[in-house]
Amino acid sequence: MKKTRTRLLHKLWVIIGALFLFLTSSNMIVSAVSLDLFTSTQASNTSGTTAAAPYLNVANQPVTFKINGTTAISATAGRTGVKYAFINLPTQLTGKVQANGAASVDTTITVLASDIKGVTGTTLDLLASLIGLLGTGTLVTNLNNAIAALNSENFGHQTFAAPVEQYSPTLLRADINQGLLPILTNALVLRLQAIKTIVSGIVPNVLISALLDSVLSGLTGVISALGDQNSLVSKNLVAASILGVTTVSIPTFVSSPAGLTQDYAASIRGGIFQTDNFDVQLLSNFGSSTAIYFSAGSLAMKSELLPSSLNFGTHPIQTKVDETWNAYVGGNSANPLQTGTVRIDDTRTSAKAWQLKVAQSNNWTSSQKSLTSARLDIALGVLNTNFQNYSSIDNQTIHMTPNAQMLLMNLSSTTDAGYVELPLNQFQLFVPKNTPKQVGNYQTTLQWTISNTP
Repeated sequence: MKKTRTRLLHKLWVIIGALFLFLTSSNMIVSAVSLDLFTSTQASNTSGTTAAAPYLNVANQPVTFKINGTTAISATAGRTGVKYAFINLPTQLTGKVQANGAASVDTTITVLASDIKGVTGTTLDLLASLIGLLGTGTLVTNLNNAIAALNSENFGHQTFAAPVEQYSPTLLRADINQGLLPILTNALVLRLQAIKTIVSGIVPNVLISALLDSVLSGLTGVISALGDQNSLVSKNLVAASILGVTTVSIPTFVSSPAGLTQDYAASIRGGIFQTDNFDVQLLSNFGSSTAIYFSAGSLAMKSELLPSSLNFGTHPIQTKVDETWNAYVGGNSANPLQTGTVRIDDTRTSAKAWQLKVAQSNNWTSSQKSLTSARLDIALGVLNTNFQNYSSIDNQTIHMTPNAQMLLMNLSSTTDAGYVELPLNQFQLFVPKNTPKQVGNYQTTLQWTISNTP
């Protein structure tokens, strides 16, 4: 009998020694280089832009980037470091994509039983065996159930927020670990507290008193370490976690790049990876790409606002008095005066300068006949524009002469987008009395021109 007791005491001290070894060790996980967490990743965005429908000069346009990982890497691949979702921008979008709050992460989480044991140790299994030898069957059952729950690898489907950082002018990253950490540590703490409650209910005797004290002390220590987000235990637990099918949504504000000279499709890379040392250069190998389309803008005159023809009516030939004829809609003086508008839209943000001119291309002619002294007068309204650096003539009547250009507006060098509206309030044809006249339908052509200047 005495011999048997000696063996049992020896076995207890071996168990206590193993427990001490666990309490003074840390989770041993092999360091990993940066790696993509999914072999199948799809990046997308909510801009809705296409090559046919690009963004034009947008500022702080809300756009959400979505990164969907469907095929996870091997469970033994990523063991240390921080999990990130990222958006990597081309240089043309430097400073043009800004974070708009935290990212949303939707995923399932697994932690291998071996990694859970790396955090909690194996002495609880030894304790269950010891209690079984001592004949405490109910306690053994309860403890074994609690230990089984502790070692469950499934941490379920989770949705949580992850803070987004502007890591560089062309890179945004969401720290997934910060969202994972409280989920995993809280779940593990609840499991450990359940075990601690059972162990606390064991009535000690001389054989197991020291062991129970050590177990309770160890449980308290692990629970405390898991409550510290900066502890090695917490960091190792999150690093060892495995993500299932995962979608990360990163809300942003997007602005158009300035100075585009042609339409631009921005290829933006998004992915989910894990790293010990954040290296921007490696990101070109991770994830997949999504595009946002931007328009370079255009310079255009709305010709539909100009009258397609001017009709000054039909008049008898006479040479006694000067005549001034107005252009009416349809050539009928009972109708309103013919008017028009010069409307120019310049949506480009590249460097530009241009002039608006009008010219009468030829004399008033009918077949081989000409009204050599006739003069077209145009009454201009007040020019309306949002450009700042320009000069113009407006709110006056200009007199057209054949083959001579009239400068109406000069826009100096600018990168601003803008518009110009110049009302054409009245068209008059002045015919001096001594003008040689013959029967005929006399016509000329007006040319409105936008020309680039140095």
